[in-house]
Amino acid sequence: MEERLSFIRFYVKKLKEDPDRIFKQQARLVNSFLRSAKSFPLTKEEYLRMKGELREKKN
Repeated sequence: MEERLSFIRFYVKKLKEDPDRIFKQQARLVNSFLRSAKSFPLTKEEYLRMKGELREKKN
């Protein structure tokens, strides 16, 4: 927990120093995640079922 709080403090400090640069980095990161998600070979249901977090439907 302390490590997370330390990172958040660090991140907020960097964000306040140069918000435009940090925002651009975040936008690139989010866009990268979205591109990766589109090429993911499983549907969300297949992925959740594989992880055991989705129950099979009973007929």
